[in-house]
Amino acid sequence: MSYASNDERYRRSAHAAGRHAAGGPRVSGVSRVGAHAIPEDVDDSTAPRRCAAPVDSLQTLSAGQGARVTTRENAAEAADIARDRAEQRSRNRRLSGRNRPEYGSKPERKPANLKSVLLVIAGVVGLFVILAIVAVVTFLGAQDNTQSAEPAATTAEEPQQVQTTADGSVTYQGVSYAIEATGDGTYAVVATDPQGNKTQEFTVSGTPVTLILYNSVIVVPENKSDGTWDVVAYTIGGDSEPVSVVDSSGNAITGTGTIASATLDGSVVHVTDSAGATTDVALE
Repeated sequence: MSYASNDERYRRSAHAAGRHAAGGPRVSGVSRVGAHAIPEDVDDSTAPRRCAAPVDSLQTLSAGQGARVTTRENAAEAADIARDRAEQRSRNRRLSGRNRPEYGSKPERKPANLKSVLLVIAGVVGLFVILAIVAVVTFLGAQDNTQSAEPAATTAEEPQQVQTTADGSVTYQGVSYAIEATGDGTYAVVATDPQGNKTQEFTVSGTPVTLILYNSVIVVPENKSDGTWDVVAYTIGGDSEPVSVVDSSGNAITGTGTIASATLDGSVVHVTDSAGATTDVALE
């Protein structure tokens, strides 16, 4: 079935009105006002019709197709549908981005165990204390080793058998030994440390001729006021008093007159008196 457009109807009505005015038969429903008058009553069953579009381009709509017109009967249903769609759009906006809900159960966060934290802190502090103690002990041990090594090095470098005049000095383990006159007219052997501090080690009764260092022993040949001579020995660092050197029988080695010279030769001191006689004094 095809339908004519309104313009086509108007043209047909005008054509019919023109024929009526010319004496042709009158078409029902057309007024006599003129060719452009709007028809008052057109009978669709008798008017010829022609479709403006090709017939093969038209298709019959099936049930459920096409636009749905809202009427009084379906107005409530249309309102419900519109309301549901509005709510769905609002829900989609709320659930997007950071507002998106998280699905599944979150793991429960347990509070930190205070006792475990304290134990860890105590362990760290204890470790630092132990490391500090080890560092201090190591440092002190290194200092002791250095101090103990210094005298040994000095001893190795210093000659252990030295002879000098009565005005000279000998050195043992960094300490210098010399003969000095005292206020009462006697002589004493005085030790001077590296800082310049002096200590009187011992005194002799006569007049020293020479000063000898033999290992750790100070040896002083002397002329006594009674016209005799002897040899005095003193062990450095010992608590003993100076003694006269004795022979193999335990008798003190002495002689008459004065000592002209005394010479160290190995472990023996060759003493030559003013008469030219020589006496060997063994130090071992």
